[in-house]
This record gives sequence, C-alpha cells and structure tokens, in this order.
Amino acid sequence: MNLAANILLETHWCMGGARTERIAMENIMLDLVTNSTGMAEAWEDTFRGYRGIAVHCCDFKAFVEQQPEIDAVVSPANSYGLMDGNYDLAITDKYGPELAERVRTVIMERFYGEQPVGTSFSVPIPGHEDILLIHTPTMRVPTPIVDPLVVYQCMRTTLMEAMRTSRQRIVVPAFGGACGFLPFKKIAMLMWEAYLQIVEPPAEITWEYAWSRNLEEWYR
Repeated sequence: MNLAANILLETHWCMGGARTERIAMENIMLDLVTNSTGMAEAWEDTFRGYRGIAVHCCDFKAFVEQQPEIDAVVSPANSYGLMDGNYDLAITDKYGPELAERVRTVIMERFYGEQPVGTSFSVPIPGHEDILLIHTPTMRVPTPIVDPLVVYQCMRTTLMEAMRTSRQRIVVPAFGGACGFLPFKKIAMLMWEAYLQIVEPPAEITWEYAWSRNLEEWYR
C-alpha cells in the first residue's frame, strides 16, 4: 500500500532485515516527530502542501506503538552510537539496549570506531527485524552545532538510506534540535532543502546547478 501518495501534510498533536529493491522517494511516507510545539509549528509552516509528510507533536514511544506500518526509525545520534540521551534515549527505551550495541558494532567494523557526521547506515531493530534503525549522527559528541548545514546532510543521507533499503514509512526527528541548539525554523528549512533535492534532482550536474544550491550563503 502506498501510504504517501494521497496524503497531504497533516499535523497531529498527541498526548502523551533490509530489503534490496530501491524505492522512489514519492512512495515514502515521512512522519516528522517531536515533543516540541515550536518545532512542530516550524515543520508545519515549511512542509505545508507537500504530499506524504505528516507532523506529529507527541511522545516518540507512544507514537510508534500506535503505528504498525512504520518500517524505519531515524536516530539523530552521535558518532559513537551512544544512545542514552534525549531522542536516542527514547528509542532505546522503546526497543532496548541491544539496538545500540548493534549500532556500535557497525561503527567499529565499518567506520573504525567513529561514524562521520552527516552519514547514514541502517540496522534491523532487535525483536522487530522488519523495522530498521537509520543511524545518522548530527554531531560527534553532544555539543551545540556550529555548522547548520549538518542538518541538510543528515536529512539527505537519511532519505537516501530509506530509498536504498526500500522503506515505506519512516519516523524522522528534528536534526539539530535538543543539544544542537539550532533555531526551529532553520532546522525545518534545511530538512526541506534536503527533501527537495532528493525529490527534484538535477537532469545533469553543472556549475549553474551547483551555485543554485548555495546553501552555505543562505543558511550560515
């Protein structure tokens, strides 16, 4: 079932392994989840009118327990897979500590013990093997983000990993929120820029196209 095709932006205020055939971005449903009213409002303003995107202002665990169609959850992460704070802690509380152990095993084996900021990989969630965790560090260690374009790279690589692993409905956090201390509107805009680049890639790569994407000037 294509969940994204006929869904315009919706906002919900709540109380409260991998496949190999690549899927197109237009067939992926994005659930943007935060417990911050300000972040939810920024997402809503930025993504209004886009199909396949829903904003949810609610508790992470309560949300995923009510949505059996979810097949990927995104961790905003640090470079070491230490999932014991903020949004990562909510993921660990829901799925258990073995998940973080799986993440750290990949980081040790593939990245020599430190995953580069803005990259993404996925692992099956223990006990929920049909659901993937997409691990996307927004920072090496929990510190305020100096370069906001990290948010753009994180969203972009997350979406590419979701397509590569044929996910259909993914839970996405606010990259750079919490201890990243970036403004809500800037987070929303940079996530939107990444989304647009994926759904509207260039027909060819030219300097004209490259300079038209001068995010360094617009967002720093």
